[in-house]
Amino acid sequence: MSFIKKIITHNLFAILYFNFKMLPFKQAIKLPFDFYYKIRFENLSGKVILNTDKLHRGMIKIGARGSDMFSRNTTIIDLSGTLIFLGATEIGHGCLLKIERKGVVTFGYNVRLGALTKVFCSKEIIFGNEIDFSWECQVFDTNFHYLRNTTTNQIAPVSSNIRIGSYNWFGNRCTVMKGTITSDYMTIASNSLCNKSYLNIPNYSILGGYPAKLLCRNRERIFENIEDISNLKLK
Repeated sequence: MSFIKKIITHNLFAILYFNFKMLPFKQAIKLPFDFYYKIRFENLSGKVILNTDKLHRGMIKIGARGSDMFSRNTTIIDLSGTLIFLGATEIGHGCLLKIERKGVVTFGYNVRLGALTKVFCSKEIIFGNEIDFSWECQVFDTNFHYLRNTTTNQIAPVSSNIRIGSYNWFGNRCTVMKGTITSDYMTIASNSLCNKSYLNIPNYSILGGYPAKLLCRNRERIFENIEDISNLKLK
């Protein structure tokens, strides 16, 4: 990338402001947060924790992913709670990351959120390692509104934790709701709704539907380019 392009695409104000406001100086000076294009900091009253020994410049990229595919909408950070990073992370442009005061979001290493994805946390959302979300996905650990059973008069919890297993791949426009728990090595088809625990489904399975259910087993997402997998059987 040329020097001029770096100046145009990088949001230098957001880089300096966020790093030095949210991190201890010894971390901030390394500029681990890298911001691109339009960024809006709606609220930064919460805290950011970098729990890794491999801290480096641009370790966490926010606002760039998917910018070559969609019009460049503003990326919004609304942080009242706690945001934890365990390694490199990419959050696409036009995303919304909203963490309420009691909410905690943890990103493992190599988590990638596609453009226009929304994450809303009121309780806890945990992303494992090596996770890909395609564009326009939604991850909400709350229903936002309480519902009362008119027969029993019971009111169900409005929020419940989410835990996404490692090596998961979510197709575009997937919705992940409260109480979702996935195993490792899972693929979720586009336009699916996840809203419960799927720990009873074996690894290397594909989930899909509204709500999601088991579609097939023994399938693994290949993240390499097609040119790099000539040694595999293609059919």
